[in-house]
Amino acid sequence: MAIVIRRLEERDEVANFDCGDEPLNNYLRRHAWSNQEKSSIGVSFVAVDEGAPRAVLGYFTLAMASVPRDSFPKKYVRGLPPYDLPLILLARLAVDRRFAGRGLGHALISEAFHISLRAADEVGCRCIIRDAYRERMSWYARYGFVPIEGAAESGPQRMFLDLRTLRAALRH
Repeated sequence: MAIVIRRLEERDEVANFDCGDEPLNNYLRRHAWSNQEKSSIGVSFVAVDEGAPRAVLGYFTLAMASVPRDSFPKKYVRGLPPYDLPLILLARLAVDRRFAGRGLGHALISEAFHISLRAADEVGCRCIIRDAYRERMSWYARYGFVPIEGAAESGPQRMFLDLRTLRAALRH
């Protein structure tokens, strides 16, 4: 199977996508296209098999955002102006259950990183942020994401990855 990751297209087959998480399934099926093309509030990228280029195997969504400077650890924002920090929100990332465990999540997040670095070169952006399900935090931590202290006791945990750290890691 040769995987291609590209921008979501209207004719992509999303109806049978099932990652096991209904909100993520529902977003792809009902909102991803309109949020991308009509509202311009997020762009979704899909993984497809080159041999069946319309069936979505996994996806991620990126959006621009800002977060108050004081929500980050002091050592991270030391020396920065007292403004909200511009960032890229990794809003969603999911792999169809039928393709789990094959490295597709790694391929998706790697592409999200490369897109984020290119965007940061053009618009100025400090980090990638992700509101991770608690059971997925260790997966994101393997890629360098760090929890933001003081987050809610339950529900998703906000995590961030400094783009300078990411860029340095990719150079080695």
